[in-house]
This record gives sequence, C-alpha cells and structure tokens, in this order.
Amino acid sequence: MRTQYDDIGHSYERVKREMPLARGPERATFEDLIAGCAGKSVLDLACGTGWYSRLTRRAGAAAVTGADISAEMVGAAESAEAADPLGNRYLCADARHLGSVGEFDLVTAVWLLCYARDRADLTAMARTAYENLAPGGEYVGVEMNPRFDWSGPPATAYGLTHRPDADFPGGKDLTVTLHVDPPVTFQACFWTEEPIRTAFADAGFRHVEFRPATLPADAGDAFWDDFRRNPTIVGIRAVK
Repeated sequence: MRTQYDDIGHSYERVKREMPLARGPERATFEDLIAGCAGKSVLDLACGTGWYSRLTRRAGAAAVTGADISAEMVGAAESAEAADPLGNRYLCADARHLGSVGEFDLVTAVWLLCYARDRADLTAMARTAYENLAPGGEYVGVEMNPRFDWSGPPATAYGLTHRPDADFPGGKDLTVTLHVDPPVTFQACFWTEEPIRTAFADAGFRHVEFRPATLPADAGDAFWDDFRRNPTIVGIRAVK
C-alpha cells in the first residue's frame, strides 16, 4: 500500500540536512533525550530513512531497529546501512499495529504522534512503544509542541509551515509544508497535551513528561527569537 510518506522519501534526508528546524532544535532536542543511550537496545518508530536510527547508533547504542510505514523510506534506510554498515536493521510496519518485536531499553520517535488521526491511533502508538520496552524502559520522542500558540510567531522562518485546516476535540487537522527545494507537503495532526497524556497512561506508562525544546549551543543570535517565544517542537519522555 502506498502512503503519502513514499512520495517524500527522496526528500527526507535533504530536509534533515537543510531545514533550520531539523538541523537545529529538532536534532539538539533528540540528542538530549537519548543522552543515556550508550550500550542500550533501541527501537526507533517512524524511523523514515534511518536518519535518527543512525545518529542513535553513533551515539553508542548497542543495537538499533528502525520501523516505518513507508516501504520507500525503509528501502532508503537499508541502502544507507549497506553503504555505511552500522548493524542497524529496519522493518516496514505501521507503528499502530507493529506488535512486540523485542524487549528494548529505549523506544524513540521523531514525528510519530502527529500522524495519529484520532485518539485510538494515539493510544495504539503509545501501546506499541509500551509493548516493546523492558520494565523500567523509556520512550522518548520529538513532536509538535502541544502548547504552540497559533496566534503567535509561525515556524516558517525555520523551514516549516503547518496550516490548521479544521479543529477536532483535542487537536487540529493540518497541512504541513517543508520549505526545501522543491517544497514537500503532507497531512498531519496537531494534538494538545491531554490526549497525549491520556494515550500514554492508557497504554500503561506510569509517567509522562513534556520537555522544552533544546536549541543548539551556537543558536545565540536573533534568528531564533521567534522560536524561543513560540517553540514549534517539544520533547516527550514516558517511563514504563
């Protein structure tokens, strides 16, 4: 089955390299969240082309398995692994229905929950993370900021425009455009805190917290002032 993500697969690596949001606070926030990953086994959900799977392995993880719904994305991840072997493995699977594929110390995700279309999807994604964690294991992710002020500074200067199309209880339908050449557009969802907290609690997690986004050390100039006032992203940590 083709997905909208197959169509952006060829652009994904370029987005991570070129888009200010991705190469700045997105990466810095993720690196903070996985700071203790050395020697751990990791499952990376919504892994795309394996960009963060590879980063996690290079940060010292003992083993990394990536899973993504897009066959094109997974194919690109496997090609990158073949070109520069790190020992990562990849699965083509929907994070809502993956089931248990192991007992991992850490489950990671960057831009997973924004693809949940309803609360049932949110809970299914959280349950997949829970089912693949060892007792005491952690889920860490980078997601759209549930407290983003839609009347405040937008994220366009940082390479991303997310336009609300319609409201629904607990969130908004979005059209997201990534400002690379050529631009990439896809559909996603914005979720407030309550549905996310409820989904992780219903999945069995005993603790969930939202962590402020991290700016890279060299982000001292005024370019990031709008982001500081209205952060586009947030870190999430949940403990089994």
